[in-house]
Amino acid sequence: MTRPPAPKATTQPPGAPIGLIAGVVAAVIALVAVVVFLAVRDDSPTAVGSAASLPAGGGVVVNEDAPEDAIEVHIFEDFQCPFCGVLENSISDQVKEAVAADEIKMTYTFMTFLDSNLGNDSSSRAANAAVCSSDAGILLDWHASVFEVQPSEGAGYTDETFTRAAEEAGLSGTELETFNSCMADGTYDDYVEDMATAANEAGVTSTPTVIVNGEVVSPEDINTLMEDGTTLTQ
Repeated sequence: MTRPPAPKATTQPPGAPIGLIAGVVAAVIALVAVVVFLAVRDDSPTAVGSAASLPAGGGVVVNEDAPEDAIEVHIFEDFQCPFCGVLENSISDQVKEAVAADEIKMTYTFMTFLDSNLGNDSSSRAANAAVCSSDAGILLDWHASVFEVQPSEGAGYTDETFTRAAEEAGLSGTELETFNSCMADGTYDDYVEDMATAANEAGVTSTPTVIVNGEVVSPEDINTLMEDGTTLTQ
């Protein structure tokens, strides 16, 4: 399967606060059109993800019950991407608050191209485990815990890191056993591949890529978010 190239993001001078929730104007752009096209085309990816996963590798929704007027935020990321770690660690609290307040509908697409770049399978295993955490209803907390202890680029994650994050998110007993089995069995490996395929065909070539109501957030504004996560909702 064709993988996207390495992330293009570089450190940029900070831009002005973007007011991601209050200030973004909805726009239907080509990228969204391609994603919709992939969802209905006959030869689109068909692997089944968690109950909260969109068809055709469209990503994993955190809060499917978000109101219709909620701002739609979609982040494309790779668990081994250092920039993704900086972004997550900056905006994690704000995302949780905005989801709880029904301000945003949060979707993640987990990409895996850094596996081939770095010569390991850490991104793929993390992506599968993330979908497993969605099954358990702990995606946001699990996701934040994993990025909080992101290893140096190329070192890779251990399965113990994923299990510890699940425990920190509140899993224990049979629920934790189910999560660990899902992770060990690679239950969602096919869906992870579909997410990579869909993102690649949609033209996403760098991580993190952030889309808000159909509009791609500029690298400059992503850098602002990396420096000050509170600008997410200002």
